[in-house]
Amino acid sequence: MLARLRTESEGGSVLEAAAAAPAPWTTSPSPSLTWLYGPRIRHHRPLSAVPRPRPRPPRVPRLRQAPALGRPRVARQPGEGAGQQGPGLEAAMASVRSSAASKRGQRRSRSEEKLIRQEEERKHLEEEELRLAAEQLEREIVEQKRLEEEERARIAAELLDELQMLLSDTPPDELAEATADQYLHTICNLQDLLSNINDKATDILLQKAIDLVDIETGNMQEVVNDENVTLCLWANFNKNPRFKGYDFVNNHVEFELPRPLAMCDIAVRILHTQYDHISCHIPLFQAQQKAFRNDTILIIEEEQPDNKEPEVEQPDNKEPEVEQTDNKQPEVEQTDNKQPEDIKSKHEIDSKLAIDDDIKRLRPTRTRSALSSSSKDEVLKNKWPSGERSPAHAMANVELLHEYPSEETLDESIVDFNQYTPLGGVYYFDVLKLPPQPKIVNGWRIVQLSETGLQPFSYPLESAKESISSLGTIEERDADNHPVQPVGITIKLPPRALFFEKPTPARWDASGVVWRTDGIHSVTFDAETEQLSFKMDTFNIFTLIQRNYVNMPFQSWDIRPVAENEALLTVHSALVIVEIRIKELCQLCPISVKDNLAHIRGKWMTASSLITCMINAGLNIFPGTESEKYVAKTIKIKQLEHDTYTQMALVASAIAFKWSKWNKNCEQEDIILQACENLTGEAVDEDSWALYLLRPERSQNLNMKESDDEWTRETNEHTEFYSNLYHMMRGHASEAALERILNADHLFFTNVNEMLQATKLLSHTV
Repeated sequence: MLARLRTESEGGSVLEAAAAAPAPWTTSPSPSLTWLYGPRIRHHRPLSAVPRPRPRPPRVPRLRQAPALGRPRVARQPGEGAGQQGPGLEAAMASVRSSAASKRGQRRSRSEEKLIRQEEERKHLEEEELRLAAEQLEREIVEQKRLEEEERARIAAELLDELQMLLSDTPPDELAEATADQYLHTICNLQDLLSNINDKATDILLQKAIDLVDIETGNMQEVVNDENVTLCLWANFNKNPRFKGYDFVNNHVEFELPRPLAMCDIAVRILHTQYDHISCHIPLFQAQQKAFRNDTILIIEEEQPDNKEPEVEQPDNKEPEVEQTDNKQPEVEQTDNKQPEDIKSKHEIDSKLAIDDDIKRLRPTRTRSALSSSSKDEVLKNKWPSGERSPAHAMANVELLHEYPSEETLDESIVDFNQYTPLGGVYYFDVLKLPPQPKIVNGWRIVQLSETGLQPFSYPLESAKESISSLGTIEERDADNHPVQPVGITIKLPPRALFFEKPTPARWDASGVVWRTDGIHSVTFDAETEQLSFKMDTFNIFTLIQRNYVNMPFQSWDIRPVAENEALLTVHSALVIVEIRIKELCQLCPISVKDNLAHIRGKWMTASSLITCMINAGLNIFPGTESEKYVAKTIKIKQLEHDTYTQMALVASAIAFKWSKWNKNCEQEDIILQACENLTGEAVDEDSWALYLLRPERSQNLNMKESDDEWTRETNEHTEFYSNLYHMMRGHASEAALERILNADHLFFTNVNEMLQATKLLSHTV
């Protein structure tokens, strides 16, 4: 391997001389050991020309296997022979042996360290697996609780809807009083259950709020929603004194936090429920809902002549309709020579009996009834605590059983359900105490359990409550020196309600069990984005209200048969056109404005259920009993109007009816409408309509058209007088139309009658 070198006497180095004489133990190095000895020396210089390098410590080779090491080559001292080993070589060999031993000791220590490290990693992995399993179990328990609460809420909501449908659709004489009271009690319990479920869901999220903290904001903001509930929850962990509020962008909800709460351990909850289980606790709301359900409870007190006594309720074994038909009947019986009046009275009695027979045939189970005074006292006693009577008990002249307080005692800030209706559900705007959060100690999660549930946070603070009472006006509340900063909120209008005007927010007063509009100020509304912003003195439950009569009075209306036992009612209200298809059930057709009624549009339901759903959705075309105080109407005799709707329903399967512009100009005891036979289901030609004049004692066909310029009472030639609309339509009907009328289904008649009675088209179209 090495080239022959010159000896020291010839100018070579000691290393070269030692390398020139091969030792007996040397062997030819293999190419694999080239890295150990370095490259071959090709050229050399005389010793005098090359400076002598400093001695370096012996180089210890890195050997993988001991047998392949061999003996390292070292430089010989001058004068040493080829077979002799000097002290330098022995020192080098000792150094190599000690280095190898130290290396073997290092390898053993590293192996032990590796084993120790592997053992520690194994223990750490086991602890991590245990921790993850515990966290997974905790998450599964929380998720199971949440699913159980959701299932309970779903079942409670279904039961609530079913009970409300039973109460609204079942006639009073078919539902026992004890059963109705039991249903009402169950409804109250279900409503409380839904509220408790929502509180438990909020508490579950707040107990693990630390796990849901947003990295960017340092706080927790979480949104949970389903078909009926939307929960927006914010927890204060960052405690930034400059924090002003948060915007849940995807849910279009934003709140403004008062400055004193920015450094507190609080959580803000905005819970929106599509249903309203708050207003049902108000007696006024209950009474208003009854106004649109089923047949009206007739307690009508018309103005009586001076020489007549007020009509009293008839016994059950007599026909009240017959005896109330003609007040002159006793006078006719005493005078024998008044043959025309006697014949007319007898004819009216027979016609009334015939109508009653047809009504009983079509609706054998639905009869008109009136509550006795004792039963009314019992209902009012149950509605009000401590056996007290409601302020409405003193009001005798009512058409329905209402419990309205008198106008003198009604506060202007209290929402009057005769004029307003809550829409879009209920918003819970609460500030809550943040519960203790889990802590990680030595890899374990420690949770402090609490059975108290949600804890409200008192705001305004105690230090500021004393100075609030001195500031009463809105201007003073908005002043800079106001001791309590108001809370602000911005929401988008609910998607399941129609708002035809700027909505009004109202807050819930739990002590008075009413909705109130005071304590709310700085209300702004953007019609393009449908964003409503306002401020309140404190956190509270609120809702949005709208006037009941925003779509009244009506512009026109018509109802025409589409097929046998099927009709289409069209109402042109002040702002929208409403179409309702009526069969054994009723269906709301698409409307002409922005349609937010997908949850009820196109679904078949009973007339009373559809009426309630439309009112709660803001599409109110159903006047109340005190509508004359809020909207212009045409005054008509109530009994005549009520009977006309019933007679129209009896023949609605074959006869089309339409409004007349002359109806509002005639007297109170007159009703004018257009009618025409229609068996094809298509729209009726304008020339085919005929005008009819309805009076309490007779009905007649007028000899004029709707398009005429002057009003006349001239009767059409070759027509007979009839006692009412029902007999007149039967007398003018063809055989096919008469067969349809006689074969009318009682469910179809009931739905048409309820819809006409609720809309009151004859008196609220101008």
